[in-house]
Amino acid sequence: MTRFPRILLVGRHFWPHTSIESACVLFQIAVGLHRRGAHVEVLTPRYSAEWPERIDVREIPVHRVVAAPRSEWSVGRYVRGLTAWLNQHASSFDVLLADAAREESMAVVEASRRSGVKSVVRCAGWGLQSDCHWWTTGRWARRCASTIRMSDVVVTTNAASERALLVNEVDPARIERIVQGFAMTNGRSEKRRREARHALATANHDLMAEEDAPVILCNAPMVMDGGMDWLAQATPLLTARYPNLRLWLVGDGPSREPIYQRLRADGVRASVAMPGSFSDAEDLFAAADVYFAGDAEGLEYFLPMAVSWELPIVAVDNAVTRSFVDFVPALDRVNPDQADTEPHSSNSATNRPSSLIEWCDERTPSSIRCSIARLLDDLDSARQRAGQLRRRLVRARPDSHVLDSYLTMLLRLVGERPPRQHDPHTETVS
Repeated sequence: MTRFPRILLVGRHFWPHTSIESACVLFQIAVGLHRRGAHVEVLTPRYSAEWPERIDVREIPVHRVVAAPRSEWSVGRYVRGLTAWLNQHASSFDVLLADAAREESMAVVEASRRSGVKSVVRCAGWGLQSDCHWWTTGRWARRCASTIRMSDVVVTTNAASERALLVNEVDPARIERIVQGFAMTNGRSEKRRREARHALATANHDLMAEEDAPVILCNAPMVMDGGMDWLAQATPLLTARYPNLRLWLVGDGPSREPIYQRLRADGVRASVAMPGSFSDAEDLFAAADVYFAGDAEGLEYFLPMAVSWELPIVAVDNAVTRSFVDFVPALDRVNPDQADTEPHSSNSATNRPSSLIEWCDERTPSSIRCSIARLLDDLDSARQRAGQLRRRLVRARPDSHVLDSYLTMLLRLVGERPPRQHDPHTETVS
C-alpha cells in the first residue's frame, strides 16, 4: 500500500493573505494535497507579535514561529530563524517544499541537506514578476539562485523560467514542469451573482452594488505605474459614461494611500471600493461582471480564477500574458519553445484562446476605458466569449492535473528515500 507523504510547505505568505497571489497559490496547493490524502503542514512567518504561533486552517496546521523580515537588514535573521526551526523539525516530514525560489528556499535546502529529507523548490512567477528575474536584483537574490541548484527538484511553470534555470546551471534532471491549471467551478448564474453581492455588501458596505450595476474587479498589488494605478486613472472616464459603475480594487501595497487620494480628488471615491485582503476571494469573482488584468502579476492565480468564473477579461497586451493564455501542454511535450510562441497548429490568431480576451494596446487611461467600454456595451456577447474561454482552458489544463502532478512527484521522492521508522511522538509538529 502506498503511504501518502508528509509534506511541509514553506512560504512567505499564507492565509489570511489571499489578496496576495503567492499566498493564494500556496493555499491552493496545500488544500489540494490535503484533500488527496497527504499530510500537509505549513510554515510561514508571523507579521504581528499578537498572532498565535500555531493555527489550523481547513484542518491544516500552520506554524508561524519566525517574525517576518521588515527590510533587507532583517532577512538574514529571518532565514536563520527558519533554518533553525526546520533543522529541529524536518525529520517529522518526508518532503520540504518552498513555494518560491527566494529566501525560504535557502532554509529549505539547508535543512534538507542536514536531515536527509527531500527538498522541492517552486520557481514561481512570470515575466518581470518571476523568481528568475528577481535573482538579478541583489545579494540575497543571487545567493538564492545558487542555492536552488542543490534542491532535489525545482518546479517551474513555463518555458522561460525553465531556460533561466538551465542558464543558472540547474541539473536538467532535477527540473520538473508543472503547468498552471484552471479550476472547474459551477460557472456563472444570476442567482449566485445576487447571493455573492448580498454577502459582500453585508460584510463590507463599500462593496454594495445594485443588481444592475456593472462591477469591475481588479486583484493586484497597489503600486504606482502598475495595473491598479492604470485602472484608477481611467476611473473618472468610466464613471462619466457609466454612472452606476462600481470598481473593486482588491489588494494592498505601498501606493494604497496615493491611489486613494487620487480617486478622492477626482471625485469618484464613492464608485470605488478598496477593501484590502480577503480570506476567500470566490464571492468577489462570483459577484463581478468584468475582470481587469494589468500585468503578469496575477497569472498564477487571479487570472485563472477569472477564467474559471467566466468573467469577461480586459488585459493590458503583452507577450507574457498572451503566452500564458495560449499555452497548450500537448505542444510543450514536443517542443517547449514552440509551445510558448505558436500555441495552435492553425496560423490564424482568431483560433487562439487569447482572441477571446479584450486587449488594451496601451497602458493609458483612454485605452483602458475604450476596452472596458466595448465589453460593457455588449456584455451578453462578452459573457459568451468568457464561457468559450473557460471551456477551452479547463478542458486543456484542468487544475486537477496540476495537483496530481505534484502528488506524483512527491510520491516519487518519498520512494527514493531509504525506509525509516516513524516515531508516533513526532508524527505531528506541536
